[in-house]
Order: sequence, then C-alpha cells, then structure tokens
Amino acid sequence: MLLYDRRARSELITRWTRKNAVHQSNTVTWLDRYPQLFAAAQTELSENTAPAILSFGCSSGEEVVSLRRYFPSARLVGAEINAVQLAACMHLAADPQMTFIRSTPAAIAELGPYDAIFCMAVLQRLPHEVERRGIRNIAKRYPFARFSDEVKFLADQLRPGGLLVTDHCQYRVEDVDAPLRPVVNATLSLAKGPRFDPSGEMIAPQPVVARMFRRFDARGGHAEGEMIRLGVIERMED
Repeated sequence: MLLYDRRARSELITRWTRKNAVHQSNTVTWLDRYPQLFAAAQTELSENTAPAILSFGCSSGEEVVSLRRYFPSARLVGAEINAVQLAACMHLAADPQMTFIRSTPAAIAELGPYDAIFCMAVLQRLPHEVERRGIRNIAKRYPFARFSDEVKFLADQLRPGGLLVTDHCQYRVEDVDAPLRPVVNATLSLAKGPRFDPSGEMIAPQPVVARMFRRFDARGGHAEGEMIRLGVIERMED
C-alpha cells in the first residue's frame, strides 16, 4: 500500500509540498543509468582536469556516484527536491569533492557556475501515464513554460562552453529560447517516448532529438553550429 511504501509516500508528499517546483516526482534510479551520455560528456570535457558538475534531480545519489567514475577529479554537486531521497544521499561514502543540496535556485546558483549539468529524466510530468492513456496534448498538465523556465535557469548556471545533458524530456530543449546549441555527436537519438511542441501538441512522427547542448556567449551571437528541428539537422550560420 502507498502509505507503507516510503519512496512512494515521499514522492506524493513532494508533489503536494513542492508542487510549484517539482517536475517529475518519480525517484527511481540506478547506478550508471546513462553510460553513453556520461562517456560522451567525459570526451567533451577531456581538457578540463577538474570540472564542476551538477546532477539536477539526483534522487538517492546513484547518478552522482556514477559520475565520479567518469570524472575522478570533478567537484560534484547533487541537487534533489525530495527530502527523503536527499537524506539517503547523505549516507553515501564520504567524498570531500561531493556535495548534496536541497534543490532550490539559490542553493544551486551558490555553488555554480558549472562546466556540466546533467538533467536526466527530470523535465517531464507523469510520462508513463501520458503514454499509456495516449494523451496528445499536455499543455494543461505540464505547460511548456514550466519546462522552458527550468531550461533557461540551468543554462544560466553554466559557464560559457559548458554542457547541458538531458534525457527523457517531454518537450525539446531545441524549442527553448536559451543560449544553448546542440552538440551533434553520438548522443543524437530518436526521442524516447512522445515529444510535444510548445503548444503542448504531440509531435509526429517521433523526432530525432539532441541530448547534449553547449552554452554559447549570447552577447556574441550564435557561433557556427547545428540546429535540430523535427529530426532534421539543419546547418546554421550567423
């Protein structure tokens, strides 16, 4: 029963008490969940000997522990909105370069800026229910503005040239007006589950999406890059 399942109870409490901040309340995770994305980020950051990395929505900390294997000298920060899962993080092996914080904009900004932010399976709302029920417009249950505001906040926490790594989003980062451009590498993928446009309508056919983005200096405009739109890679030169 829900009342006797500590994890499920904590997820319900989080939805009630942090309803204006929470995106995905499901906290299920496991070690090395995204090896392809972790390895790709390791390659992109290979010249940075001690990067600052944020795991945004770190749940019970397995993602942060996994990132330590790929980035042995990094300063790692795990931010979690669920109080029970955050408490679980505190029981992990001591690491002076690993910090866990309650996920608030002020706490995240205080420890930044970051060379990479991992936002994995966070920017979505009840995705399994949406897919199971065949819901074709999610605007009322999860407005694009909620997604867009969070992506913009995360972009602001990156150093120029820093990476935003995402997966399992219901909207596309490419549709957000933020100083981010896709990194066109092996992380390009057919979307996992349905994707929706800014009006909340389901995109068909299933698009190819980028899962890694690099922050550029907005004051200098776009550098030569690539833009992914509806599964089509278009060259973009300003």
